[in-house]
Amino acid sequence: MEKLLKIHPDALYDSEYIDCLIETNDYKTPELALKGEYRHEKGVTVVTTLGHKIIIENCFDNTLRLRITQPGACVDKTVTERLGLIKTDWAVSDYDYKLEDGVIYFSNARLALVFDMNTNEFEFKTAEGKTLVKTKNGGARFSETAAEYSGMRSYTEFERIGDERYSGFGARIFKVDRTGESADIFAEKGGTKVGDYGGFPIPYFISSAGYGLFFNDPWPHVYFDMAKTNKDEWFISAPGGDYDIFVFCGSTSEITKSYAKIVGTNQFPKKWLMGYWCSSLSFERAQGALDDMGRMRSEGYPCEAIVIDGPWRGGVNFIRDYTGGWGYPSDDYNWHPDFGDGVGMIKTLEKDNIKTVLHINSCAFKPSTAVPAIAQGLLRQVKNETVPDVATQRGIDYYKTFLVPRIKDGVTQWWTDHSDRVSGEILPGIPSRNLFGPLWNRAISDIMAENGVKGHMSLSRGGGIGSQRYALPWAGDTQFGIRRFKEDIWYIINAGMAGFTLCGYDLGGFMRGPGVETPPDEMQFEVNNIIRRVCQSMIFCPMPRMHNGENSTAKWPWNCPEETRELYRECLKYRYRFIPTVYSYAIHGSITGEPIIRPLFYDRMDDHKLYAIDDQFYLGDHILIAPVTEANTDKREVYLPEGTWVNMWTKERFDGNKTVVCDAPMFKKEGLPMFIKVGGGAAYQPDCMSLYDRVPEELRIELYADTAAELLLNESETVTDKFSCKRSGGVFDVFAENNSDIDRKYTVVIYADGREYKAAFDIKAGSAKNTEAK
Repeated sequence: MEKLLKIHPDALYDSEYIDCLIETNDYKTPELALKGEYRHEKGVTVVTTLGHKIIIENCFDNTLRLRITQPGACVDKTVTERLGLIKTDWAVSDYDYKLEDGVIYFSNARLALVFDMNTNEFEFKTAEGKTLVKTKNGGARFSETAAEYSGMRSYTEFERIGDERYSGFGARIFKVDRTGESADIFAEKGGTKVGDYGGFPIPYFISSAGYGLFFNDPWPHVYFDMAKTNKDEWFISAPGGDYDIFVFCGSTSEITKSYAKIVGTNQFPKKWLMGYWCSSLSFERAQGALDDMGRMRSEGYPCEAIVIDGPWRGGVNFIRDYTGGWGYPSDDYNWHPDFGDGVGMIKTLEKDNIKTVLHINSCAFKPSTAVPAIAQGLLRQVKNETVPDVATQRGIDYYKTFLVPRIKDGVTQWWTDHSDRVSGEILPGIPSRNLFGPLWNRAISDIMAENGVKGHMSLSRGGGIGSQRYALPWAGDTQFGIRRFKEDIWYIINAGMAGFTLCGYDLGGFMRGPGVETPPDEMQFEVNNIIRRVCQSMIFCPMPRMHNGENSTAKWPWNCPEETRELYRECLKYRYRFIPTVYSYAIHGSITGEPIIRPLFYDRMDDHKLYAIDDQFYLGDHILIAPVTEANTDKREVYLPEGTWVNMWTKERFDGNKTVVCDAPMFKKEGLPMFIKVGGGAAYQPDCMSLYDRVPEELRIELYADTAAELLLNESETVTDKFSCKRSGGVFDVFAENNSDIDRKYTVVIYADGREYKAAFDIKAGSAKNTEAK
């Protein structure tokens, strides 16, 4: 039987899908007659007479791993293990195992695997017997056709469990509900196309049936069909690589945390990463950067970083040359003379606590450097592009000679562009497309750490499995206009669910798109694009960054329509007051893998209707946000899930499980509908122009209660504070902690009964306090 796959071409930019037919009858069920078995620390290996191995491991109490290897294959480690991109150092724990009549039974406290060697079918079930994942038509099947690069071609069909819904597959510009869709695990920039595009494809999804599945194979064109071809089944096709499945059971939170133990989490985040990044392709000279950032400060617009694109190393003709088809000019990783005094710029900006971020891509080496280095195996040539050899220590050591001088200049952050589009082989027999990104970003992180900059994660356009620890994904070259705003929201939801706590997109878009005649600035500075897509995003986007392309003007506030500039300032100021809340969830994510931005089904994964509501989301545990994604409206319908909700602007209360219509004024920050669930809270700091990693001396804590509420606030690597309230007669008893090393001032405000209860007090370092709010 033929199956049609819609796959990405091997292109530099997002391109139309191409059709690929596979003949499923070419994939055969292997003969699995038993030869022997042996137990090991983490599980069991069953060996067949033909040399296949079935390797089952007990990972965590809700996670099992199944590997099938071909005769003669390396069985010690998968490709991602050999490259150090996943972690398998979990603690040894108890499991049950038996093999009877050719059927393997393997289980832990919560999850069981039944593998029938007579039919090659396997099934994952909960301890209570509920089927989660079940193969059909011969289980894992393999083709005798040579694999792409190495490994084995595989094809597996699975039964769809009831009307289960699916969500996942990485940081992609696609709707959150993937039911009835396909996913080609192939890194390809997002932007002009809408669909399964985005540089961080991850072969992992969550099902409403109560499980998650991670197919640990980094090969390009690993392919998932999620009830698209046949509504009663889903299938995985792989053109090569390892056959390695992890299955998780439990709630979305439990699944996410266990998945993160394998692929990793963001490193502990610097607070400034959540501030405002100022970026544009049009920044051409050091003095211009100083002038613009100085103006941001003098006019009262908070900001954290300036991002310098290609002109820092390519000169003022950088844009002219690459848009004219003459390539990307670059003087390796050296400051171009046309740019001016880059080191002086960095030092001057540092005085205002402004970071310098430099752009690098796959075209950064000049020919006189590239040609001999390629011949010596120190750089890789891929088509017409030259990239570092980041898979060997020799290549990394050579690459250090380019990075270290700029690190010593004071560069604290790198932007790895084109990390999604490097094909070929990263090592013999191992494809580069989905692996170059994580290895490149890891090499930079390690080099930065060696030179005193710990915890570096590159702003990056592409990667795959294992990128979670080293990359800050952004969506690519998206189009201007409010009509594309939903795609931004989809991207950060999908990225968060793939393990990228910190992520972002070009606020308001990067370009006008192909075939559009409207002048670029007319599109990007259209009022709705600024007040909704730019200004609203400043408040909730994990990493808000303005950016624009070669034919448009930087989105500085003074370039925006005059009637939008005050909103621009107000939204940035609110974001900076709101940072304690956002930062707390960023810290939580670096520990657990749980995202800052969460889909509505996060706490109710079995509620199918929530999968279709993908223009709303949670920020952390308690806050629901519903951006306005339509033009010229001052109203917004918002679905409120189960519970009691409070409009964070008006303090009006609503019962959940229904849709409400709320005001969304166009030129006020209150135009972003935000609700908070009763029982939770939010934290604010005083107005500020810049962010520092130290804890703020003052905090305002808002708690929303009927009888009680609680907020757990992560403030640093060593400081977590608890705030809670409980009704006591006509007042609320308040509990507050200050686990920092400085004395602080707290104002706790409780919203209940249609009124405010307030307590303001000082609290000593390393202490807790009980008081009353009246």
